[in-house]
Amino acid sequence: MKDVNRMYRILIVDDEKDERDVVCFLLKKYGFQLNILEAENGRDALNLLKKQQTDILFTDVRMPFLYGTDLAAKARELYPNIQILFFSGYDDFAYAKEALTLGAVDYILKPIHPEEFRKTIQNTLQKLDDQKCIRQKQSMTVSYMRNHILSRLLNGVSVETLREEYGTPELLFLEEYQCLFLLQFDSDTFDRNPQSFFEKAISAALVERPYHFLNLNPCQSLVLLKKSETSSLSVRKSAQSLQQQLSNVCGKPCYISVGDPLRGAKSIPTAYEQAEQALEDRFFYTDIYLYPIHEENSIRQDAHQQDDALMQSVEKAIRYNDAYILKKTIHILFQKYQKKQNQSHIYVRYIFSELAEILYRVLPSCPQQSQQKVVEQIFLCQHFSDIQAIISDILSQVVKKLEDEQDSPKHAIYLVQQYIQNHYEKDLSLERLAEQVFLSQRYLSDLFIRETGCGINKYIKNLRMEKAKELLLGTNQRIQDICKKVGYSNFSYFCRSFRENFGETPDSFRQSAH
Repeated sequence: MKDVNRMYRILIVDDEKDERDVVCFLLKKYGFQLNILEAENGRDALNLLKKQQTDILFTDVRMPFLYGTDLAAKARELYPNIQILFFSGYDDFAYAKEALTLGAVDYILKPIHPEEFRKTIQNTLQKLDDQKCIRQKQSMTVSYMRNHILSRLLNGVSVETLREEYGTPELLFLEEYQCLFLLQFDSDTFDRNPQSFFEKAISAALVERPYHFLNLNPCQSLVLLKKSETSSLSVRKSAQSLQQQLSNVCGKPCYISVGDPLRGAKSIPTAYEQAEQALEDRFFYTDIYLYPIHEENSIRQDAHQQDDALMQSVEKAIRYNDAYILKKTIHILFQKYQKKQNQSHIYVRYIFSELAEILYRVLPSCPQQSQQKVVEQIFLCQHFSDIQAIISDILSQVVKKLEDEQDSPKHAIYLVQQYIQNHYEKDLSLERLAEQVFLSQRYLSDLFIRETGCGINKYIKNLRMEKAKELLLGTNQRIQDICKKVGYSNFSYFCRSFRENFGETPDSFRQSAH
């Protein structure tokens, strides 16, 4: 992405070195901070223009190979917003007239008068600043509108409905994307710094790869990669680079899930849901931050450490009567050892005999002798599929017992929703919410998605936005106060989130409503 704060570049073109030196001297004398290039003829100047973007062309009129007026015309084709200044020893109205038709800022006669030169350069820089300001405002308007469209698309609004509201041309940008990355922190992060902070970090990681950044809530954001012919990094390598960069600049682990390849606007919500589901596996691994897990990723963690973590997950799921996580954890173990052709058979039997003993603790009615017999069978199995069948049978008994003892999941979610609605102005961490219903954070997170169809963070954000809208419409409270009342500590983040949700700022929303 272009750095809007870069120094302006001026190209000075004259076949007389002394003349060029005078211009350079005056630029430095008056303290103009410019990146200066020089050329002694129109041909060399054109080659420089093709290689480096230039903001100001300061050129003599009569030069070898290519006249200044011809050079200016070609420069305008390359850079429509370039500022053109002519200077010449020929006080010829014809030249001045042609210069004006080319959109020249000014026409200066030699020898250059210092004060006239200072004012001309000052005016030129002011025009560049004004142009930049206009482009930034236009870019921000387009960016907010695109974020609003994307937010609605991810929240279930169909492409057909969006096309009816905005028209086909406004949705063409949705076809530019190649894939998406879902970024996740385990605590509020995206509201702690301005968006430019994250965009700078993302740009550094993706190098020249074009992208679009969309914040979802304080814990999650999306990066949509645009199709690119120039990037040398694969999608997976880009995600790895981004994960390392964000973890470094934020000082805490960032998890990234890579969605399926995008094939137009309709594929974006599906890829987003797939990325969300893949991220659920992060609870089972201690040092894997990129999902879905590839084989080269999973081997980074020592096999014994990985198995210990999974066994702990099994025990925790049993402690919390969490049948869903229990089944998912054991499924991960099955998948892992189905692929391990070169793994020690003794170690595999040992792991699953340990698992059987953990599961049997839930079934105290099962005789000890029967349990011991099953463990011995595991050590005698010739194929992994036989071990899998034994564990699956025990698991089905355990799951039935847990589900019989488990309180209604719907009731737990109802209590969480009520708590959020009554305390939306406070810090609503997943840890605090899980404590309210005596569930593990992991189980609550998965259960909430299954029961409501959306994640907890999205639910909280949507509720806060609706409450903010009600306060804007029904009260005369200051927007800064409303920001705090709906649970936001960062005012600029609140305004940006509101605009992405409703398509306009809180202030303009209030004015248009009245």
